Amino acid sequence: MDSFEAHRSNPDIFPQFSLRDTLFLYYSCPQHDKILQLYSKFLQLSFTLSGTRHWHHGNKTWVANPDQGLLVKKCAFLQELPADSSGWDVMVLYLTDEYLRSIFEEFQPHLSLEHLPEPNNDMMETFAINDKIRAFYESLIPYFGPDNSLPLSILENKIKELLFYIFSHEENKHILAYILKIKDGYQTPIWEVMEANYMYDLKVYDYANIANRSLSTFKRDFINYYKISPGKWLTKRRLERAKSFLETTDKTIREIAFDCGFNNTSHFSRVFKERYKYSPSAIHK
Repeated sequence: MDSFEAHRSNPDIFPQFSLRDTLFLYYSCPQHDKILQLYSKFLQLSFTLSGTRHWHHGNKTWVANPDQGLLVKKCAFLQELPADSSGWDVMVLYLTDEYLRSIFEEFQPHLSLEHLPEPNNDMMETFAINDKIRAFYESLIPYFGPDNSLPLSILENKIKELLFYIFSHEENKHILAYILKIKDGYQTPIWEVMEANYMYDLKVYDYANIANRSLSTFKRDFINYYKISPGKWLTKRRLERAKSFLETTDKTIREIAFDCGFNNTSHFSRVFKERYKYSPSAIHK
């Protein structure tokens, strides 16, 4: 599920402001399923006001809670209810690369860019929140009320001020390093997008969105790199992962199918047998 489109198309569930190249939301999460598979085609900044959620990408887990912010890069991920099924009140800010470049140009003279770390390859990163940052985003809650008539230009200035406080925080140099990478026009390589996200049940169009390419450009770049179509590569890569899990874990076949991008166990068993000449249950035993 495209998290941005799900949020934008349901303003009654997710109160929001749509600004220039941004979407700003404040809501109580309506999630009922234990696990949701989502993907984001824009960078997200998440500010938890109460409750928690567990977010998984690959073999790593991050906890969204009031003690820290969470930056989610363009990727697929799993959003899990915690064991106590507590509620989750959250603000989410979606930002396009173009918007980040424009505000970074404005902020750059006022930011310390010395001794920045190398950007890492994690698809999620926590960031520090101090009293000023927390007080500032909590002060925005009343603007989501039904009678708000605040000009959007004023709200945009408030969002920019919030971003500046985050970028200039001494403990958020890793976030600043990543934003600088975007500002310099870095385009994520096809292989990096696919290796990080192939295990999720997404369509080729969804991978193109994450890679920030049109569908036709994505397919062309993909074939130029892999010398095979995206569909065939995805099936092959997912089956290789599934075979490894069957040989080395005690997970059920259904769990393995889900963890490898197959939403239908029968379909998974059929294509697995076509490739390896024996069923998943045979190798699992």
